[in-house]
Amino acid sequence: MLDMFINSISLFCKGCLFQDLSHVIRQATIGMVIAALIVIIAVKAGLALWMAIIIASLISGGIQPYLFRDLKYA
Repeated sequence: MLDMFINSISLFCKGCLFQDLSHVIRQATIGMVIAALIVIIAVKAGLALWMAIIIASLISGGIQPYLFRDLKYA
């Protein structure tokens, strides 16, 4: 298990883990932007910051499988 983790980290650092790194970066950025927007909107609506962060984390974590459904490894 540790060997698999180390191998994945070394491939990621070399840029060889994913077939299309730009797709991975784009999808991750979409997830981060959605989370940031949810936090900003929730705080503007009057929620406490800690509650807004929890809600944004749950929602953005829930959409990760959808965002990365077509992820291809090299």
